[in-house]
Amino acid sequence: MSTTTELQLLMFAQIGIDIIIIVVFIFVIRRLRYPKKGKSFDKTVRILESLFTDADKIAQQFKVQLEEKHHLIKRLNEQLDKRIGSLSGLLQRADALLSSHAQQAADTECDPLSLNSQERQIIALAGEGYDLEEIAKRLSIPKEEVKLVLDLKQKLSQIGKEEGLS
Repeated sequence: MSTTTELQLLMFAQIGIDIIIIVVFIFVIRRLRYPKKGKSFDKTVRILESLFTDADKIAQQFKVQLEEKHHLIKRLNEQLDKRIGSLSGLLQRADALLSSHAQQAADTECDPLSLNSQERQIIALAGEGYDLEEIAKRLSIPKEEVKLVLDLKQKLSQIGKEEGLS
């Protein structure tokens, strides 16, 4: 059940309690017009007074709960708005990165042997003696990508040596 539905349900419950209080009040007023003498009348009045007191307490509790729900919904909406804003910003950054990456990819299509900065970093760290896991951790990229770059470098080196020998 959604919070809006719960809020509506609590409002209807509050209205129902108010109607019951009004009906009981009208009943008591009619009974007081024709007072019965004796202890039973006083007992009835005390019972009705306690009933009114309890009904009023319950009505106040419902009112407090409604206000709490309203504030909770308001706070949740504000948090959702903030998250939507941050997600929108992330999407814009991702779109910008994708377009710049697409431009870089188009530039490197002209020269397939050129390396981007991340590939250079991978090769440099491997040259310093770091293993796959450490390189992946330092650059925050998957190990498979590091392995692919190093394997390609090794194959290109072998091809270069073979062409140099031929």
